Amino acid sequence: MFFRFITMALIVLLSGCSALQKTMDVHKPKASVTGVAIESLSTESVTLLVDVKVSNPNSFALKTAGFDLDLLINQQNIAKVKQPDASLSLPAKGSNSIALPVILTFDQVIKSVGDLSKMTEFNYAVDGDVVVDLPVLGNLSMPVHFAGVLPIPKQPEVAFKNLNVDSIGLSGVKLSVDLEVTNPNRFDVTLSKVGYQLKTAGKSLGEGNIQNISLLEGKTQRLSIPLSISVGDMGSSLFRLLMSSDPVSVDVSVEADVDTSIRGWKSTPLSFETQQILQR
Repeated sequence: MFFRFITMALIVLLSGCSALQKTMDVHKPKASVTGVAIESLSTESVTLLVDVKVSNPNSFALKTAGFDLDLLINQQNIAKVKQPDASLSLPAKGSNSIALPVILTFDQVIKSVGDLSKMTEFNYAVDGDVVVDLPVLGNLSMPVHFAGVLPIPKQPEVAFKNLNVDSIGLSGVKLSVDLEVTNPNRFDVTLSKVGYQLKTAGKSLGEGNIQNISLLEGKTQRLSIPLSISVGDMGSSLFRLLMSSDPVSVDVSVEADVDTSIRGWKSTPLSFETQQILQR
């Protein structure tokens, strides 16, 4: 009985030493923000995906116990990614990743950096902690940091240049409207579904569609819209122009969708209206 008791005591003692040894062999996991991707982007807001990677160097599996991250601009906390209950499984001697979404409006950016009219991009940082549940030791917080640059999308600028009377004859009038379209962004944009309309005294002078217009970053492109109006379609206002030198007021409107090749871009409507005076 004595020897049996000693044997059992040794087994318990050795088991305790083994558990203690396992606890003493716990290695600190590593966490990092590996990147920030744009999930969606418009002229009003941007939705980011913060990619967090956690590595487990131990010979046993672990789990995260939460994420608490801040999105900073000018060292000011603009948005928060807080998921205290997020549980990410970490395999033994392996790693796992999670993409955490955060929505940032450009109104929030304005509060931090001020006027955005002359800015095409801004610096940001992601700071915070990733919490991992360690056996016996409890929760361990690991600080993470990431810095990057985000674009500030802007609407293309449309400027009226000329409204020309190219020719006047007994059959009608030929007009052309010259516009300049400028892309103020640090990336290329495409104007799609471009439609235009001209009116005078509430009567349509003509309307139509233009094929897609590609605008290189920071570049200006001239656009000429030709119109032919027969005498039968001519309103009284334009008829006065044909028969006399009286000036005629013409309303010009252009609408389009703004698209880019940026992943997650949300098509944004563009609208331009102006009123000009035609004079023979």
